[in-house]
Amino acid sequence: MKDYSAIYQRLFLFILWVGSCFGFVCDEVLTDMAQWRSMLFLGLDGLLVVLACCTVRNRLHMLGMALLLALSWFATCVAAGESMMFWGNGVRDFLGVMLAYPVLCYFMAEPGRRERFLDTLDRHLLVWLMVQAFCVTYQFLRYGAGDHCGGSFGNWYSGQVSMCIYAASFFLVHRHVDTNNLINSLKDNKLPVILLFPSFLNETKISFVLIVLYFVLLMPLDRRYLVRAMWLAPVALLLGWVAVLVYTSIVKDSDDIFSMDYVTEYIMIDDVDEAEGGALWDIAEGNAADVPRLTKLMYLPLLHEQEPGHELTGWGVGQFKGGQGMQVSEFADRYDWLLSGSIPYAFHVHIQMGQVGLVFMAAWLLLLFVIKPSWARDRDLNMQLLALFMVIIILLYNDSLRDQWMCSFLFLLLASSWTVDGSMPEGSGQDDAATSLSTQ
Repeated sequence: MKDYSAIYQRLFLFILWVGSCFGFVCDEVLTDMAQWRSMLFLGLDGLLVVLACCTVRNRLHMLGMALLLALSWFATCVAAGESMMFWGNGVRDFLGVMLAYPVLCYFMAEPGRRERFLDTLDRHLLVWLMVQAFCVTYQFLRYGAGDHCGGSFGNWYSGQVSMCIYAASFFLVHRHVDTNNLINSLKDNKLPVILLFPSFLNETKISFVLIVLYFVLLMPLDRRYLVRAMWLAPVALLLGWVAVLVYTSIVKDSDDIFSMDYVTEYIMIDDVDEAEGGALWDIAEGNAADVPRLTKLMYLPLLHEQEPGHELTGWGVGQFKGGQGMQVSEFADRYDWLLSGSIPYAFHVHIQMGQVGLVFMAAWLLLLFVIKPSWARDRDLNMQLLALFMVIIILLYNDSLRDQWMCSFLFLLLASSWTVDGSMPEGSGQDDAATSLSTQ
């Protein structure tokens, strides 16, 4: 049988590059192209589906996809009474989280295919990180620190680009670092580490968590962990100090961001009952409503009291879409103050598919980490832990799992963490440290 894996690989990279860079292009370079954004992303979603149809053969993955389609259709068309077109548009929000990992597993499953794919990613991801450094720096100089600094994703993607930067950099460094000669190996692979700096130009507070996880998980979790940590601690502390110095020098009122009062106010308000009044007041004053993240989750019981009958299956998929070529639902129009702004992914799923959907999504994500693919020999625990922590953060922090580009970066860590027969675990200290990314 003819091997089409090279074609599939090019298609995957085409989707990744176009999807992750079009936002900056239409925001800053070819602004007239912004009107084509929805159509382009619809086309890229279609290409991802085609790629999945050509590559996915795992029965568990196919069962998960079928269950999502059935559940989302029932919640949308039967329980909520929305149209098939509304369901079809809304289910696109779940393509990335359902398809990215199975597609990536295809590229990892066979040794030759895996080697070619990983070697190609080494080059592409390093260039991608350089693109983010340029884009975020440009956005910072033009708009200042804030949500405009979304890198090549464009405006309002600051949180997502920071997480993708850490995922891509960790993937590159962890694959090539020699843990038996950690400091010198980091020097040889310093470029992906240096390219973390854009994450501190966009006011993304989660970067302070990610940078700690980044360095903690660079070292193998074995009996020599503490010894290696003693060597790496000065480097991590220096980079952390530089990060805080950069952040506090560019962000207004940054002296308070590390206080408990600031953190509490950032993620929730004291009285959940006041959430609606405060948001509507912001809208009346001409400001964007942005109810704090945890407040949105805590508001769900009140929402179900006001809108009974949706606890199990939600209001149907598509509540966070529409407005550009498709009309928003009555529910989304009535609760626009609640559905706008920063959305935790757990809230995103619950609103659209209720408690059943939330349980399904949690089970799906858990199974991806627990069940070892049939072709895998072992697991790289460090890669999986970083991916797991990122999933947990997203569940409570933002809804970037609705974006297939974010899913590609995140699940790349998980898919590549499974090693195939005859291959050495990446980052095991047995790699040739002379193959450094900083000289590629």
